[in-house]
Amino acid sequence: MQTLGERLQEARQRLGVTLREAAEFTKIRTDYLQSMEANQFESIPLADVYKRGFVKVYAKYLRLDDEKAGADFNTHHSVKASRRPLEAGADEDAAFEPETGGAPLTISRDMLIYGIMGIAAIAILIALFFS
Repeated sequence: MQTLGERLQEARQRLGVTLREAAEFTKIRTDYLQSMEANQFESIPLADVYKRGFVKVYAKYLRLDDEKAGADFNTHHSVKASRRPLEAGADEDAAFEPETGGAPLTISRDMLIYGIMGIAAIAILIALFFS
């Protein structure tokens, strides 16, 4: 089975496009494209979300299924996929989930308008006081 990088490289070569042309069109650095085609995603010094985005943009440019390419990246190259919990049953991401039980903050349109009007009135009073 071909790696994601091999599929990207094969598709580019099949279209007869150079790395430089692909980089100019996609606005992805040439060295990043080379790393992607070499299946060395870890050498790209960016967060996985950017790498996944680059994979999808490049795949779409090469007329490949960009959703499948993004899913393949998630499966095989994501740092999160290779992480192991420190303790059995521990969920590292649990600390980043929002607390439940509180009502979400909602601001009505009227409240927003009154707030802006109040700030404007205070600004006018300050300007009149100091002029």
